[in-house]
Amino acid sequence: MPTVYALGATNISVSDSESLSGGDQGSGVHLQDKFITLDSNAWEAVDINDTDNNFADSDTNQTLDGQQSFNNTTYDNGLVVEAEYQLTLRAPDGTEYTVYGFNVREPGAPNSYGTVEGLAFFGSQGGFPPIGVPLEVVGTMEGPSTGYQTLATPICFTKGGMIATPTGEVAVEDLKVGDLVETLDHGPQVIRWVGSSRYPRVALDRNPNFRPVWVKAGALGPNVPSCDTLLSPQHRVLICGWQAELLFGEVEVLVPIHKLINDQMILRIPDDEDVEYFHVLFDHHEVIWCNGMPSESLLPAAQYELASDEGKVAADEALAILPFAPCDVAKSSSVRSCLNNKEVAVLRDMLAPRAKDAA
Repeated sequence: MPTVYALGATNISVSDSESLSGGDQGSGVHLQDKFITLDSNAWEAVDINDTDNNFADSDTNQTLDGQQSFNNTTYDNGLVVEAEYQLTLRAPDGTEYTVYGFNVREPGAPNSYGTVEGLAFFGSQGGFPPIGVPLEVVGTMEGPSTGYQTLATPICFTKGGMIATPTGEVAVEDLKVGDLVETLDHGPQVIRWVGSSRYPRVALDRNPNFRPVWVKAGALGPNVPSCDTLLSPQHRVLICGWQAELLFGEVEVLVPIHKLINDQMILRIPDDEDVEYFHVLFDHHEVIWCNGMPSESLLPAAQYELASDEGKVAADEALAILPFAPCDVAKSSSVRSCLNNKEVAVLRDMLAPRAKDAA
């Protein structure tokens, strides 16, 4: 059962008082060069039954899975839904987002194909579109078809994480392309790309695995991290010293932080607010410091792991999320061995007693 994330039309403003609905046409061309502003982050999750893996236009096999409310209207089970048109929206900073006109076919309504109840968002390029920012419609398309895509969990930092640079610590949200950041292996390195992904409450409610992991001060060692730190679940931290060598035969290994959750010093936060993750990319995969904790930079070719131990998301899917990454960077390899086995549980248990020491 796929889920579509959509924002109702009552939460969306269009320049010149234009409507999302196209009336007697469903191509979206009436919105070309208009500005669309998302007035709230009240994205709603809509469950769908479908006989294939694509959400498309003019597909009568796409139906609501149960009675559902959307945009303040209740719709009956089994009504056909479709991607009426595709829009490309461009933010002032140049980031582009792909959205789809979300249409519910009301029985007996004239030109039902031309009505649009909201906008559906797919993929993770740039995260969900920003709130309160006029987004220019720079492209329209009729008859779209796109695969149902689960939101990918980015490997990145949350706002307020202090990153070590040659001139001192800098908040991750203040870093810019061209800035120098200290790395464990290669000294100061130039940032090649920075970005952010925002995940609204509805996405976190339906996908709790996307919630940040709370790493308490001292969870990984004395003053590591130096203060409470939030990381995305798949973000890998560097484990050094005797624990790594004893358990894994290597002096240093990278471990996804969610695998170290012990409900004492490292735990999933139950926060129901939006979260914004920040990405930092270099010429190569690097180990950098966030609040004194060594952890990885973005690795496009293999950055997204599944929450279970069953493997990694296909590389082409990962790269589709970050199309701005240069090809040579996209093919770079991990700077350290990355653990993905049951022995991590032993390491997790070793770290749990730190809760008593920190008390």
